[in-house]
Amino acid sequence: MHDILFKKMSSIKNLRLAWARLKTAQNISYKNYYRNLFLAYELNADENLTQLSNRLISNTYEPSEILRFYIPKHSGLHRPITFLHLDDLIVYQAIANIIADKFWEKRSEVQGITTYSNIFNDEGKNSIFIFKKWQYGYRGFINKIKNLYKKDNNWVASFDLAAYYDTIDLKLLAEKISSKAYKDFTGFLIKCISAWTTHRTKKLHHGIPQGPISSSLIGEIYLLSLDQKLKSRGIKYVRYVDDIKIFGKTKEEVQQGIILLEHECKERGLIPQAKKYEIVNTKNVEEAIGKFPSLQSDEKRVIIKNEKEACHLFTNAFVPSDPAAFDVSKVRYILKTSPKNEGILKIVLENIEKHPELTDEFCKFLSNYRDSEDIATKIYNATIKKRIVYSYAEGKYWQLLAEFKIENTTTKKRYLRDAIRKLINNRDSFSLKLGLYKFIGLNDNHLILKFLPYETSCLIQMMVFPYVPVVSYGSEEFKILLGKLFSRSNYDAPLTAIKEILFSDKGYLLEDPNLISKDETGVIANTLGHSYNFDAIDVILNKTYTVKFKKWKIFLNRNYNQANSLIQYARAAFHIEINAWINYTDAFLDIVIREFILLLKDNGFSRLPNTTDSHGLVDLGVLLHDKNLRTFFPGMIDGFQKLHKRRRTTPTSHAFDKKTFAKTKSLTREEQKNYVSTFNNSLNQLLAEADKYLK
Repeated sequence: MHDILFKKMSSIKNLRLAWARLKTAQNISYKNYYRNLFLAYELNADENLTQLSNRLISNTYEPSEILRFYIPKHSGLHRPITFLHLDDLIVYQAIANIIADKFWEKRSEVQGITTYSNIFNDEGKNSIFIFKKWQYGYRGFINKIKNLYKKDNNWVASFDLAAYYDTIDLKLLAEKISSKAYKDFTGFLIKCISAWTTHRTKKLHHGIPQGPISSSLIGEIYLLSLDQKLKSRGIKYVRYVDDIKIFGKTKEEVQQGIILLEHECKERGLIPQAKKYEIVNTKNVEEAIGKFPSLQSDEKRVIIKNEKEACHLFTNAFVPSDPAAFDVSKVRYILKTSPKNEGILKIVLENIEKHPELTDEFCKFLSNYRDSEDIATKIYNATIKKRIVYSYAEGKYWQLLAEFKIENTTTKKRYLRDAIRKLINNRDSFSLKLGLYKFIGLNDNHLILKFLPYETSCLIQMMVFPYVPVVSYGSEEFKILLGKLFSRSNYDAPLTAIKEILFSDKGYLLEDPNLISKDETGVIANTLGHSYNFDAIDVILNKTYTVKFKKWKIFLNRNYNQANSLIQYARAAFHIEINAWINYTDAFLDIVIREFILLLKDNGFSRLPNTTDSHGLVDLGVLLHDKNLRTFFPGMIDGFQKLHKRRRTTPTSHAFDKKTFAKTKSLTREEQKNYVSTFNNSLNQLLAEADKYLK
């Protein structure tokens, strides 16, 4: 028999909550690596979670090996980001849910008072949104500092915790949960987190993985007793994650706080390090706040509204004679939000090698120039040709180059030769491998298939598979790749492959009798069975929308399975990724509208457009502009056209508008509501008309 906390952790109810919290978590850049896998898993989430619950209860679940990327920091060192297999991510969040539930009330005593990071949501313990938006806590943190300063607390000492996540003692964490009563749960916690923080051959009992949202919660709970102690002793202390400030009206008051902080940290195996080796008598509130990783709203407004001022701020930040002027928060924000700007571009290209810690932001800004082959050459020369030291940075620049359209055949061949050589010679840097695979996949139709089947990491295969060109599906090399993926004991890569294959209308490739999955979790079997056997379209449209129609199989005929897969993926993306939702929905409507036109032409509507020409399928946008179709069904076609047009201007479809080169914009939740209504109205009109001609 298991203890009560282990039973709660393993329950289907808790696993459903864990899955929901993973989907709604705010760590967007981390989740982007899993986007396709999340969409595929969601199709059969309930069945998958039920089987995971059974494995936990029967003690047959085992944590899997991890994947790490090492991201450069300003100091020249690295910050490790850990990727877990999806089952492990769900189990980790299930563990975190139980810990949050146990400490919810106690943490309420300090959050918003001394502690401002990862504040629990007001909706309660069972909310799928476990934390409030980070901006809420950050504003509170800044306001608390301002209030302390207004009350003449102008003496301040600033600290952060050295290697905070890496120094968390798992045994001490387990003791905080329970010293005796819940040995099953705490033992399982130590076993899992130990597996996710170190190599399988090196079992250590300290540290939690950076990256998963679950670690944010566990890190806060580990510091809870520290927060409580300093609060109870009247120390004027504020904390945001691992950034700590102690205030006082006198230097001596701050010194007392420092002594207590150091003692309490060492009791927990933590190492506070002073950002400045002195207690500072600050002259203004800005000095008291210091430099933090986010800007305030008024600073953001200036940067967004005044491009000239943004360029001026950016230029000044890189003046070598004044290193103190380098405000990394402003630099990052300018890079993330700026359109094309020649002044900023010049500085970026000059500083790529000097600032590897800004790699992600440099790539974001440089993506504005994906229409320029000349800029691609400059990026290549400034990074890859110079043999940039940090493999993460090089990998990101290979990913960026993959998105440029390189017309010069000689240049493309040279880049491909470099990428292949590096891929062959590189074994350990997975972040570099990801960039190389993406570049090769998007620049050669078959070459990636020579390497991907033999990749050692299942998680890298999962991340890379969407870059395998669809034109190679069905080739002998592709079949070898599928065989290798399905022979994996983890389902992450084959599940992503199934999703991509079904979306590409190549489902017959999955009927190969030689394609035998070694996945023992049941996830692959659930997905394959669900993909071919559901009742599907009517059930989904009736449940998710207000569309009822019983003749889908007759209406869509040979295209039923493809349409079925698309509407399933649209449903899966509805709450997770709304840009993907509108893409899948539009692709579903593409099939429906073509079949509708063919049905009408078979029943006397001879003036309607042909759905194919000598080049293949006529573009949906062209069909929707047809004068006769719009004359017969004006309101219906207008609705479809609005949805199709908006789909074409989302980042999932095109990063930049093909005509204006302006950045495309993500769909908002309010827009999604309106397009759901448009979808319902237009599709119901279409089906009512189609029903007249279907037996």
